[in-house]
Amino acid sequence: MRDVAVVYQDGMMDMVQPQILQKLIESDEIVKFQRTDGWVYPGIDPVRRFSRSSYRGPERRGLNS
Repeated sequence: MRDVAVVYQDGMMDMVQPQILQKLIESDEIVKFQRTDGWVYPGIDPVRRFSRSSYRGPERRGLNS
């Protein structure tokens, strides 16, 4: 995966790996990050959560109904 552009709370820009991005979002260290379709503002725009550890149900992805 490629690095993602982020803007920290102090206004500094950086490029980070996707796994670092998730930690920055969770710790509220960034104001925004860039997707291919534009800037995303955590807390305002929808942001996918990568952690599956909280879900305890059966795996449903890939099942044909």
